[in-house]
Amino acid sequence: MDSMTDHEDSSRGAPAAGEDQLAPILLDMDTGVDDALAIGLLMAYAPERLVAVIATYGNVTQSVAQRNTRDVLDLLGGGSIPVFDGCRCPSWADGFVADRACAHFHGDNGLADLHVQDYMPAPARHDGAPSVRGGGAVYDFSASDIDFTVAGTMNAGALGADTRHRTAKTPVSSWTDEPAATQSAEPEYLKSMTPPIISVGGYLPKLPDLSSAPLRGRNLLSTLTEEYGPVEMAVRPADTAGVRAIIEAVRRWGKNLTVVCTGPLTDVAAAMIEAPDIIPDLRLVIMGGALTQQGNCFDTVSETNILQDPEAADLVCRSLADITMVGLDVTHRCLLGRETAEHWANSGVVGRFFTDLSYFMITANEESDPMFASGAPMHDPLAVAAAIDPSLIRVFDVALRVDTATGNREGVRGRTIGDGSRLNDPSAPRCHVALDVDVPRFLDMLDRGIPALSQRLA
Repeated sequence: MDSMTDHEDSSRGAPAAGEDQLAPILLDMDTGVDDALAIGLLMAYAPERLVAVIATYGNVTQSVAQRNTRDVLDLLGGGSIPVFDGCRCPSWADGFVADRACAHFHGDNGLADLHVQDYMPAPARHDGAPSVRGGGAVYDFSASDIDFTVAGTMNAGALGADTRHRTAKTPVSSWTDEPAATQSAEPEYLKSMTPPIISVGGYLPKLPDLSSAPLRGRNLLSTLTEEYGPVEMAVRPADTAGVRAIIEAVRRWGKNLTVVCTGPLTDVAAAMIEAPDIIPDLRLVIMGGALTQQGNCFDTVSETNILQDPEAADLVCRSLADITMVGLDVTHRCLLGRETAEHWANSGVVGRFFTDLSYFMITANEESDPMFASGAPMHDPLAVAAAIDPSLIRVFDVALRVDTATGNREGVRGRTIGDGSRLNDPSAPRCHVALDVDVPRFLDMLDRGIPALSQRLA
């Protein structure tokens, strides 16, 4: 068999494109700008397949991601689709705060500093109806023993004011490639630290001089809040509704379900640890990683979602789950330009929302790297598109690992690379890594889908 194959030929047990149009999809995302666009793409083409969304940390804190997800779904007629709380921080930390680079690309509120309510064509629906405006989830979790009516919006442990920006603002042009936090979360270094350990976008915080008096506990959290913004502290992963939702959904639908992760893999790893029986039946599409080109983190090797929690990503990639990695190898080829986004505004208020959202993203990417002078990479939308239509991508099957430490023959923390210890083992699990994509067909799918959704909701 060729090393590069069409995705539907190499996926273990995955239905081919068009084979089962009602196969359920469960999203797990750190809802920022491109996550919102990914939701829009799914609601445009297959709203009946979206059974739930899990909101996790990453681009923003978990509680902000949950609010953003709910707002976007309400705007798109998905008021009855449940949104569950995911993990609040990576597996190696006790808490999380978003870094400043994320604010450059996603805005302080994660949605380009737009206020979604300004785009609402009608009052949002919260009546729990089984169908939603413009088509919606036909599946529900009502037969489950788990109480999925609780969205888990408790904010205990979050420090700092809840700021909600109601006006759009231009990205700060003075942003530079200087991390707000400079110390990588190396395992050996973590062992020497006194809890709580806080992740700042996958890094350890750059704190003021602590020589006079060490900062611990709440004093440390207060200092971080002043420096970086609200800090959200961990709860036990098994206690989050999102981790339980993954377990219950896989047990219910098996390989007919596709879990699409566009943020860190902490939720999925937690579900695997809590319920190992789901692993052989778990079909997963992840946006993350890079195999053939440089990363988009400050080390230029790692990809952001993977670097947030390399330990979780490594556990997932080495598992027996059916995993498709949609990484920078293909997303950097799918660029959304201003001309495409501009004409969405003529399709209605929802189209204007996505135009405004995209302009922010396009400007931020233009400022960050010359390679994005013609448009912004469609990271999360491509992962969702590949879940809807696997024939969009061609994949290379490889025994994949994630480096969890840097140097000393360990690699680079967060790097996704072939696992030399398993490459020649024919029985070792293989990840399907996307290395080629039908760019024109994907961009046409995006270009047609957003205005069609907007017109349907007008």
